[in-house]
Amino acid sequence: MGNNKNPEIPYIKLKKKDGQYFINFIKSNLESIPFINHKFKTLHENDYILFPIFQNQVLIDVIIKKLDRQINLEIISQRGKLNKNYKYRTLQEALEGTSEDKIPEKYLELIPKSYDIIGHIAIIEFDKIDKEFNKYKEDISKAILSVNKNIKTVYEKRGQIKGKYRLRELVFLYGEDKSETIHKENNCNFKLDIKKTYFSPRLVFERRRIASSEIKENELIVDMFAGVGTFSIQIAKNKNVKIFAFDVNPNAYRYMKDNIKLNKLKGEIIPNNIDIKVLLDPKNQLGKSLYNKVDRIIMNLPENSISFINIACFLMKESGGILHFYQFSEKPNPIEKTLKNIEEELNSLNWEINSIITSKVVKHYSPKSELIVVDLEIKPSK
Repeated sequence: MGNNKNPEIPYIKLKKKDGQYFINFIKSNLESIPFINHKFKTLHENDYILFPIFQNQVLIDVIIKKLDRQINLEIISQRGKLNKNYKYRTLQEALEGTSEDKIPEKYLELIPKSYDIIGHIAIIEFDKIDKEFNKYKEDISKAILSVNKNIKTVYEKRGQIKGKYRLRELVFLYGEDKSETIHKENNCNFKLDIKKTYFSPRLVFERRRIASSEIKENELIVDMFAGVGTFSIQIAKNKNVKIFAFDVNPNAYRYMKDNIKLNKLKGEIIPNNIDIKVLLDPKNQLGKSLYNKVDRIIMNLPENSISFINIACFLMKESGGILHFYQFSEKPNPIEKTLKNIEEELNSLNWEINSIITSKVVKHYSPKSELIVVDLEIKPSK
């Protein structure tokens, strides 16, 4: 890293008339092995062409031996010129190519290897940083933009999800300070504001899995904590179902309504901006209409889903139905703990697990816990 925009690198030097022969040889024999260093420009000097290469002495020796009888070439070392059109493959590679100031060795391990991308926004999280490290955040943000041409904005994520609306503190780092975006996922579009709504791109495969599961025609589904409609819309996209989607956050509700219009749906979604607990109120007309009518319930509130099992039992058909239940569970044996937790709660409500369809770790959440999903068929106890 550091002030190395024109570092000294190895080149293969040969006559221009032999250039195409050399390129054809490389394409035919080294298609899957990186040899030409495209981060730097190919140079032209009088009758010669200089191809920038990676410092791989074994491979260089093989190339020279194979081409020695066909063309004349030599290995030289000189300062390279960066190729401005080169697309960096990783954040670390981009930092090596663009950083003006040398990032101290002690900070290198603090640069995350991954970050979330939501629409035009990248969200990065740093761990155990100090004030001195802050001056390198702009370099890192610029590198993110150079790796991802569709990224226009970088925010830093600080702290855990908190509050009634499950929001994080986000600090603007670089680019356009615009927190509203449109995120594309599984052939659906989701308009949202990352500062005002909860959304995790890391559940992309989980949402696809649920949406492509064996959902029957005309099922009645409840999405208890729908957010901007990510689960509901992906299900209704291709399934002829009726979904009641709830979220307590008025901003999430507003974007959910926009997203229902934004996507062409086969099924129907009825959005609701209420606390799901009001359905238990005997005076609540919607609660009355859904009582013991629902075929399938999605409970994606892993911090506290267990507290709403009573509502799931209130809504689910007496003949039983499918429950998609998410929970953060501590190691070791987080799946077993999740199943035990939900089984105890169901039994206290005179319900039980009829069958376990799926039980797995969705993703690593913290050093001590995992995000678990269990898909269950539940029914009233006899």
